Amino acid sequence: MTYSPTSNVDKQCWMTNVPDISRLRLIDLIWPGTHNAGMDKKAPNYEVIIGNWTTCQNDSFAWQLANGARALDLRLGYTPGSPKGTFYFHHNGYQSYRVLEELIDAVNAFLDRNPDEFIVLDFHQLGDDEKPFDYRQFNDLLVQRLGPRAISQDDEEKTIGELKAASSKKRVVLASRVSVELDMDYFWSSTPHRWSGSRLTDVDDLRRHIAKTLDTPRFGAYLWSLTATSYTFLGGPVDIKQHINTWFHPHQDWISQCSIISTDFFDESEIVGYCWVANSMKAASQPV
Repeated sequence: MTYSPTSNVDKQCWMTNVPDISRLRLIDLIWPGTHNAGMDKKAPNYEVIIGNWTTCQNDSFAWQLANGARALDLRLGYTPGSPKGTFYFHHNGYQSYRVLEELIDAVNAFLDRNPDEFIVLDFHQLGDDEKPFDYRQFNDLLVQRLGPRAISQDDEEKTIGELKAASSKKRVVLASRVSVELDMDYFWSSTPHRWSGSRLTDVDDLRRHIAKTLDTPRFGAYLWSLTATSYTFLGGPVDIKQHINTWFHPHQDWISQCSIISTDFFDESEIVGYCWVANSMKAASQPV
């Protein structure tokens, strides 16, 4: 087995073990993210042929968190019911049969075990085509189950050290597009996604997209997500783990310019360990 300099990183609590992480703000961090986190190979509705196009991760929310993912890209639909409906995860309408309660349970259990890790829940899509979506029920469920853990966007300028000193519970960013039915004391505004703009993106196209994105000036620090995924017409998601490992190696320039790096099958690359190294380097460069 080839030795990796990041192979000894404890992915369960890698943030906790970043030296001097207390100097950084959440908006300064480099986050390993999972593209379309609710669509995985262990989901109840996984099917090999269709799943080749709709599946983006290898295992459940709990497994993703345990293996180092800290920013989850989430797409929710809603099925009305009595007395309450169900929020389900989907990819362009194809359902995995995973539901929102699974995500909430996974986050709570993970943070009970790892109280100094931080998580971004990026609700990138609320709705499924023209189907109705109950924003009020969505809001109430998250506020009830994750409210005590939710970090207010008013605190985005605080360092991680300040956040930890202020609360032993608040470790979750809930991000979503603004709605009058969402309580903005708990929700952050939506996380901008930078993707190629095409469902079919080969490796060369993706590399050009990333280079262009990172060459475009950004003003101020904020959470944003770089979609580093590649798809072909016949093959679906392309195995680009070696490209991810090359492009985002901590000794290269790209990773230090990123916020959330959102990939398919994130665990197959070294992105978690590389984020640990890059954040360690970034924290060390901050004034004491």
